[in-house]
Amino acid sequence: MNERKFFIAGVQHRPGAADVIRELSEGDELVLVPEPDNKFDPNAVKIELQIEGQDAKFLGYVPKKFSAEVAAALEVGKDELECVITKINKNGKTYEMCEVVIKPAADDNEEYDDEEPCPICGEDSDSCTCDPADKEF
Repeated sequence: MNERKFFIAGVQHRPGAADVIRELSEGDELVLVPEPDNKFDPNAVKIELQIEGQDAKFLGYVPKKFSAEVAAALEVGKDELECVITKINKNGKTYEMCEVVIKPAADDNEEYDDEEPCPICGEDSDSCTCDPADKEF
């Protein structure tokens, strides 16, 4: 799946969501949750803030324009996706308060430049099978 950037949809319909968004910052990570039983869009994907030890805070949805693509990527599981806040408009209209980017999650082995060999085995990063935890930078 390609990177997608958009404002969270439906914030105005989520009680308290705007207040939660005002407390967030650029770079904060959110969670994508498929909602296949949604009566308006079977491809709906909720966007939530999850904090350990607290109930998830439902902020809104992936816009319908992108929901089928995102839902399919999540369902197939071929792409692990991350959802990161790129812009917060604390005093903006609710439909323009929180811009996010959804993109494939970084792979642990992507820490190494493809041109540089692994410091342990000497293989290039694509063919190296060493444990990333053993590699020093």
